[in-house]
Amino acid sequence: MGMKILHIYELGPLSKENIFGGIEVAILELCRQLAKKHEVAVLTGAGKNGKEKEYYIDGVKIIPTDFAGIMRATWSPTNLRLLRQAAFPLALKNLPCKLDYDVYHGHIYTSGLIANYLAKRNGAAAVNTIHGSYYPIWNILENPLKAGLFRSAERFLAPLLASLSHLQIHTCSYFAEQVLKWGAPKDKVKVIYNGVDLELFLPRARAVNPVPVIFTARRLVKKNGVEYLIRALHLVLKKRKCMLYLAGDGPEKPKLESLVSSLGIAEYVRFLGFVKHSEIPSYLSLADLAVIPSIIESASLFMLEAMACGKPVIATKNGGMGEIISSDNGMLIEPANEKELAEKILLLLQSEELCSEIGKKAYETARKLSWKEIAREIEMEYKFAPSLR
Repeated sequence: MGMKILHIYELGPLSKENIFGGIEVAILELCRQLAKKHEVAVLTGAGKNGKEKEYYIDGVKIIPTDFAGIMRATWSPTNLRLLRQAAFPLALKNLPCKLDYDVYHGHIYTSGLIANYLAKRNGAAAVNTIHGSYYPIWNILENPLKAGLFRSAERFLAPLLASLSHLQIHTCSYFAEQVLKWGAPKDKVKVIYNGVDLELFLPRARAVNPVPVIFTARRLVKKNGVEYLIRALHLVLKKRKCMLYLAGDGPEKPKLESLVSSLGIAEYVRFLGFVKHSEIPSYLSLADLAVIPSIIESASLFMLEAMACGKPVIATKNGGMGEIISSDNGMLIEPANEKELAEKILLLLQSEELCSEIGKKAYETARKLSWKEIAREIEMEYKFAPSLR
């Protein structure tokens, strides 16, 4: 007998065609797999021009809600705003339907608290997923006052949610270990990596390009370190011509465009803007290699997708990417180090044999992390929740 499962996230998937953020993609892909055996829905905040009535995406019910127009006004494909998080619990008053489920699965903090509230009210199981954390670098991203507030909030909320929930899932080990140090119960914290759609992302014949192509898909925010990739490209171009394709948008775009111009490399950089998730495979087929230059990152979806396409990946060590990439299936560098990144790019561009060897190992790694397998693992965790035994 199937379960009734509700996923909750303020900035959840609203459309299969126009989905950009990694967490939204992860939620939808997981739910699509679960929906093959269970009744699955996603409760989320309304989009800018979104509907308020429920509808379906590939068998997954989407339940958008709003409060005084705040959810529409705060929708952004580049970040989850604090006002949106604060208003989301109030939007529960305007739900278009009753929320009677066996499992309430909240993503990050506000939605994690909502999941626990609804589970307790309905005698159901509560699950919380934390998709990584900026805890180690808040002082780099924000002023001292904000950084201190955000760090204190995470230090309080993460172990609290682990204690309240039947299970807290982390998509990488580095923050799970931190939460355990803060006193979270060991039996309630588990690491389950993100997955990849192996039907959409698969090895294809590499395009024949006039010059090599480097590709990345990143929100253009400070945390994602695109500035260092651009500076690395400037160093690479002194020895080898190549192109950089940047898929994504965000508040850092004007600054990055200005940097490209000041370095005199505008003809070698293409800002693609937002690219639909379904179109990412086409750009990966053009690429000779992929780069994730983030200052910190969990188990990056784009990293897994590039690996599933058999592409050699260069990623930063800080966070969870080093838990998946090793010396034989990719390359790891220190964050914010354009010189080391440039060296690794040149090393790959100079050896097709090395690219091919790493790409094959990358594909073998990604095959073990299909969304089908990830969904199966999470499904088992749901079944072992005390309220469902």
